[in-house]
Amino acid sequence: MLELGQIDRAEDTPPYRQIAYILRRAIASDQLRPGDQLPSEAKLIAHFGVARMTVRQAIQELRSEGLVVSEHGRGVFVRSMPPIRERWPQEPGLPAGADMPDFNRWGDAAPLILHSETLRTRMYILDGDIREVESVGDPAVVNSIVRNLAGVALAQADVLGGLAMRLRTDLLAADQVADVLDAFEAARRTSAEACRAWQAAAKALRRPFPANSDPPTVHTQDAPSQRVDD
Repeated sequence: MLELGQIDRAEDTPPYRQIAYILRRAIASDQLRPGDQLPSEAKLIAHFGVARMTVRQAIQELRSEGLVVSEHGRGVFVRSMPPIRERWPQEPGLPAGADMPDFNRWGDAAPLILHSETLRTRMYILDGDIREVESVGDPAVVNSIVRNLAGVALAQADVLGGLAMRLRTDLLAADQVADVLDAFEAARRTSAEACRAWQAAAKALRRPFPANSDPPTVHTQDAPSQRVDD
């Protein structure tokens, strides 16, 4: 049976935030599990002795965190998918003031925005770490990084292909199509720049080494070939 505490009216914290905290704790402790329905507005009003608007503000706070979803005519339910409710970790390279995507606006698509932004940001973190680390002279380290980056490129191709397939079924207005095409074109240009960076790195490694050392051997059979149409 769901056991909810009571708000403390002597606290400076607004009642709606206290109610949101109590419900959030019930979700975190599995008193309310994914798919469970929250008590109705009427029950929450009676239990906490507050106005309807106070309860609605509390539910809105949980909804904005992605913890609950409202179903018209049925009520409010704990989100079935694993919620992403932590704020951005404070790591070097992360955008200042970055926050969670707006679940009210994007719904279940909000985590897609978060995952793609996290991937982009972590690439910048990797770039900064490579510049600051004492040495990356071990070929095993370099090979691992390069292979992982190649895997990211292949995964990016899969994601873009998946987006294109979804857009064939999710009908868009004419102005929306133009915006999406602009985004795809920008992605194509940046992919072309990435390919040129790969080529420049390989060219740098082929430059003459000191006379007392052997020139590097570039093995191309393990790397997927890429063609860029500018």
